[in-house]
Amino acid sequence: MAVTKEDVLMRLQEVVDPCSAATRSPCRSSRWAWLRTCTLRRVKVTVALRMTSPLCHALPYFEMEIERVLGGAPGIASIKCTFDHGGNWQPDDMTAGAQRKLADQRDLVSNKAAALDRIATVRMHRIRPAGVAL
Repeated sequence: MAVTKEDVLMRLQEVVDPCSAATRSPCRSSRWAWLRTCTLRRVKVTVALRMTSPLCHALPYFEMEIERVLGGAPGIASIKCTFDHGGNWQPDDMTAGAQRKLADQRDLVSNKAAALDRIATVRMHRIRPAGVAL
């Protein structure tokens, strides 16, 4: 049974960005627009990714995950991953849904930080001895 490029692309959608997962806003790699090219020649698949930073430390993770999701596909004998370290990825490359999800997570974190700051300020005022200025 021969695998199609569409099959490969569907399987690649299973790969989740570890940085977004760490911030409790997991996004699939397809939403980040990292996939530059995917070529399928007979039983050989080559996946080229454009990373968000030339200093990305998650390259081994992505390679391992791509091999995991494609390794079980019938008709694939070899998988090769290449990475563009040029840093030409831009936030506008993300899908609109990924941009919204990231913005929502930033708002949530910002609101929590502001709430914690208000609580700390109230507590400082409560424990301040009378007549002592801050």
